[in-house]
Amino acid sequence: MRLIMIKGFSKTGKTTTVTSLVKELKSRGYSVGTVKDIHYEGFQADRPGTDTFVHAAAGARRVTARGGKETAIICDRQMSIHEILKYYKEDFVILEGDCGIKCPTIITGKTVEDVRKRMCPEAIAISGVITASKEIACNTKQGRLLLGLPVINGMTEVKQLADLIEQKTEAQKQDFDVELSIDGKEIWMVPFVRETLKNVVIGAVKALDGYEEGKEIVIKVK
Repeated sequence: MRLIMIKGFSKTGKTTTVTSLVKELKSRGYSVGTVKDIHYEGFQADRPGTDTFVHAAAGARRVTARGGKETAIICDRQMSIHEILKYYKEDFVILEGDCGIKCPTIITGKTVEDVRKRMCPEAIAISGVITASKEIACNTKQGRLLLGLPVINGMTEVKQLADLIEQKTEAQKQDFDVELSIDGKEIWMVPFVRETLKNVVIGAVKALDGYEEGKEIVIKVK
């Protein structure tokens, strides 16, 4: 799984950038999932009066609506992004909004100040409404730059943006050399945790008879 985040203030082009990237990545043969982080106060996924709403009102902590073409799981609390990602198996997952996870990030904004306020060490590019702004410096060799980052229009330059995402998330493909499951349920881990777990296990067993470099290690704890 390769993660990319699109974050910025409201009405700065986040959703437009996300939908363009979904189409472009799918055209390249990838499976794509998305997560939308919603900060509107009072937002709820279910509607009063529906059967699933009645189930939740009766005290069910998790309610599932299973239809002919889709399934919706409604939880009575805010799930962490790590819990949510356990349900995803796609090649790419695009996170819209600040989901509180560190991964390659595209910043959207209307002004330079918008971008500054959302800037983070994980930022790899700037997109959204500001791509049409005259505030952006132009360098004929490096392309348009703002705060040292490439400025790429998520609609008209989506192929360039997807190229950059493929490059910046390439290392994430290696994350699955470590898998963890509890009672048969796979547990999703961020790259740092995977690497730490891998190093701890290898460090513990490499001195044992039978250890061979590069061979698969399986540990079961009951």
